[in-house]
Amino acid sequence: MEDFNDINELRLLPVGSPAATPILSRVTHVYTDLDGTLLAPGGRLLTTHSGKPSSMLAQALTALKVAGVEVILVTGRNRIQATEILRLLDLNSFIGEMGTVLQIGFGADAEISYALGHWSEVVLCEGLAPGEIPDDLTPYEVISKSGAIDRLFEAFPNKLEHHRPYGDSREVTQMLRGSVDMATAKALLSQEILPLELLDNGIIHPKVHTLVGVDEIHAYHLVPRGTSKSSAVAADIARRKLEPEQTLAIGDAVSDVLMGEHTGSLVVVQNALKNQSVISAISARRIESDNLTKASDPLMSSRQDQVADCFQSWSELKRPTFSTKNETADGWVEFARALLLAKELG
Repeated sequence: MEDFNDINELRLLPVGSPAATPILSRVTHVYTDLDGTLLAPGGRLLTTHSGKPSSMLAQALTALKVAGVEVILVTGRNRIQATEILRLLDLNSFIGEMGTVLQIGFGADAEISYALGHWSEVVLCEGLAPGEIPDDLTPYEVISKSGAIDRLFEAFPNKLEHHRPYGDSREVTQMLRGSVDMATAKALLSQEILPLELLDNGIIHPKVHTLVGVDEIHAYHLVPRGTSKSSAVAADIARRKLEPEQTLAIGDAVSDVLMGEHTGSLVVVQNALKNQSVISAISARRIESDNLTKASDPLMSSRQDQVADCFQSWSELKRPTFSTKNETADGWVEFARALLLAKELG
C-alpha cells in the first residue's frame, strides 16, 4: 500500500514510490533550492538534518553526476557565495539572487548575466533610456536610493528588517527578514515608481534579530518586478532546449513551488509542508483530484493490473508534485536515491 502524504487534503505521493519511477527516469536536469532543501540547517553540507556528521549528501551529488544528471543551484544567495558553493559541490551553473543573476562556469570563462524584469520598460535614472542604469550604480543601489525599503519598514514596524549579514555584497536584490502580509506589501509596492516585488523565500531561524512579536521569520527578497526563480528557470530551460519531462524542481518555499510551473515535475522536502503558504501554493497547482482518487483505490489492492493502472495514471499527470518523508538534506538525499534507482530501472 502506498503511503500518501496527506497535508490539508493534499495527497502527495512520496518521491520513493514505484509510481514516481517512470517520471524520475526521464529527468536529466534538477533545479534545486539551497538553504532549507539541499543543505542541512545552518547551511551545512556534511551533516544530517539533525546535525549528525554525514557524507550522504556529497555521495548523492557525486552519484548523480556519474549518472549524467546535472544539478543547477537556484538560490537567494549572492554571486560570491553561490560561486564558492558551486566550486565546492563540483557543479557548473547557478541562478542566484532569486532569479536575477545567472552564472555558468568559473573565473575568466564564466558567463554572467542579469535579469531585471520590468525595469526595461521604465526610465530608472533621469537622462537615460528606459532600463538603463548609470555605470557607477548597481541595481541593488538603485533599489536602495528609491526609498522603497524605508516605506516597507514604516508599513510594518518591528516586523521587517535587513537580513544582515547575509544581505550584503549583493548586485541586484535587497534581502529582508520578518513577517508581513504579502497582499499589503504588494499593494504598497504597486505605488512605487520603480517596479518592485517582494518575494517570500521561506522560513529561516536567525539567532540574532530585532523583530518584535514575530514567531515565524521569513526571508524576503525585494526584487525587480517580473523577476523570480521561476522565470529564471523557465529561461534556462529554454536556453538549454530541454523538454519538460527532462526537468525537475525541488525546494521548500513558495518560490520553489513556482519553479515547478516550468519543470516537468516538482519535489517538496518534508519541512516545506509545515509552511501554510507552501501548502496553498501546491494546492494552486491544481493537480486533478479525480486522478488522485482513482490512483488511491488500486494501490490498496494486490491485483497487479490495478496497480499498473494506478502507476500509469500518475505518470500521465501534468506537472506532478511529490514529497520526501525527510527534511532538508535528508529529504534531498532521499530524492536523489529515488532518482538514481529510477535511472537504473530505466
